Amino acid sequence: MWSTKAHILSNLLVAAFWILWATGCSVPQASSSQADKEPNQYLSNRFAVEPQKAPPKDIQSLQLHPTNNSDAPPVIVLNSGQQLLLSFDDMSEENRQFRIEVSHRSRQWEASPIAPSFYLDGFSYHYIQQSKQSLTENPTYRHISYTFPNDQLRPKVSGNYLLNVYDRSGNDLLFSLPFFISENKGSVQSRVETIFAQREDGRSEAQLFSTYRYPDFVDFPQFDLSIRYIQNRFWGRSRAANSLTTIGRGRLSGRLKRSHAFVADYEFKHLDLRDFDADSRQIIAFQPGFEPPNIILRRDIQGFDTSPRFFPNKTFGQPLSARNSRYAQVHFSLETAKHMSPDQNIYLVGGFNNWMIGKQNKMQFDEVDDLWKGEALIKQGEYAYKYVSVTSNGIDDLSLDQSFQSPQQEYLTFIYFKDPNRKFDRLLKVGKTITRQ
Repeated sequence: MWSTKAHILSNLLVAAFWILWATGCSVPQASSSQADKEPNQYLSNRFAVEPQKAPPKDIQSLQLHPTNNSDAPPVIVLNSGQQLLLSFDDMSEENRQFRIEVSHRSRQWEASPIAPSFYLDGFSYHYIQQSKQSLTENPTYRHISYTFPNDQLRPKVSGNYLLNVYDRSGNDLLFSLPFFISENKGSVQSRVETIFAQREDGRSEAQLFSTYRYPDFVDFPQFDLSIRYIQNRFWGRSRAANSLTTIGRGRLSGRLKRSHAFVADYEFKHLDLRDFDADSRQIIAFQPGFEPPNIILRRDIQGFDTSPRFFPNKTFGQPLSARNSRYAQVHFSLETAKHMSPDQNIYLVGGFNNWMIGKQNKMQFDEVDDLWKGEALIKQGEYAYKYVSVTSNGIDDLSLDQSFQSPQQEYLTFIYFKDPNRKFDRLLKVGKTITRQ
């Protein structure tokens, strides 16, 4: 009897072994997949919207803006003839084709309740088949551009949209970017009040107030309208106005709660790579013998900056569009306060990586030089950037700032209308307010 039980147990163990072998040991794979997740997938206080995906290493220099203004945010007016231009560089060896898809989103970037046939005229996807080969080597790349709305891809309603780009051959999602379609109805005026000495770190705060003159089809403005603010085009940090009140005939007022106010002196650092020559100011060495060539920047120092009042025209950066524009591996270094632990998680973010926290841009502490060092593949152009600390699954983008100056800030005001029939968020108006230096 015992031998029979042993024989059965032996058979069960053998069967279990073959099941695990055939399935590839799925349990270890799941834990490995979790470890491979990019930081953006779990961080709070992200610069990007939640469903947005960062591009892989072989996709560089993402841009999305109106065709007639590369400095403007990706906002166009519905049925106006205005178009957006998507452009990027493909660094891969093969000549790939790409598929574009767009989806309508709520004001908080959740999936919209309406079907693609309702918000798109034409197909929900389109293929990009043309590219231009660069005139440079080390590395070479193909420049891809796509203009829409067009005959194949044309939004029919206003609102928030997410643009997804796939590899046509593998159907893999490569990256995504947000854009906005406004109806340009009504008029909005927003103002910024600066509040001093309220924060523990000594920074000032920016509280926004808006008045919106709404169109006649809005019957219940306090219930169907909403106001959201975005500072410096960090789409993932949209903040809602509260205390919506009707004031007189056809006007609605709203304000941002003081507890949700923006930092009024939000700072950027400036990277000027229009020329790769060493200038002894920011670029201290150019090494063309590497592939790609190396650029060594002068170190940044926490609490000090030679140009503290810099404000970028466009937070995605401005890579040069000429086909002879080059890439370089740019080396950054940061000198921090002595009390900072070498185990701190510090990342480099900026217009060159779409303000996405990525493992390839994590800084490492060099004990010999007593500096944090990191690098990024960057195309010739001008960019804004920052050093940020990641703690407790959140982004601290203030503690490593420089001199607490008061640089210029941009605030966008978005007016949304909950359609009473289809229950989706229409975007009626977008306003812009600039605080002067």
